Amino acid sequence: MKDKNRKPISPAQGMSKSWRSVSLVIGILGVCGSILLAVPSVVRADASQNDVNEAFAPVLKLEGKARKEINAIANMIAPGSKMVPIDATKASGEMCMLETVTKHNMIHFSQTPEQTHEDVVYYINPATFIKNGLDVKKLPRHPSELGKMEPLQWYYYDGTYVEPHQGSQLNKEFVIMSVDVK
Repeated sequence: MKDKNRKPISPAQGMSKSWRSVSLVIGILGVCGSILLAVPSVVRADASQNDVNEAFAPVLKLEGKARKEINAIANMIAPGSKMVPIDATKASGEMCMLETVTKHNMIHFSQTPEQTHEDVVYYINPATFIKNGLDVKKLPRHPSELGKMEPLQWYYYDGTYVEPHQGSQLNKEFVIMSVDVK
């Protein structure tokens, strides 16, 4: 079902059809981050059914492809998966999904994407990039403050200082990129 209120973005506005698809998926992932943020506050022994329904109302209303996307994302953090949610809200107002096999890949989702242009932040192990000839040290240094990243710009983090989204020194290298979805 098409959303009659949604206006298409033309390539002239700087975004190709493939990037619109990526943005849509990232937006849906952002909804997943909102779900992660709602879970601790509503899944309590004394929580009423109304509290639960109110917190999950936007998700419960999803239909079609959007509902399938949310279910696929929820399966990524379900017990037994290789992804684990981490609360980084004290440091940055973000929720994190950490890949647990190597603990060297993660993604952050902002609780308030309308207040930042760092809505989704990807942290990728640079080993494959390096192995394929990229000198990651030539990338711009990852900013040590929130709000200083340019969307869709790759940065190099050397692990030696406090990474602002995580709120701690990570002691390992990453290539990091943010996406602005709001």
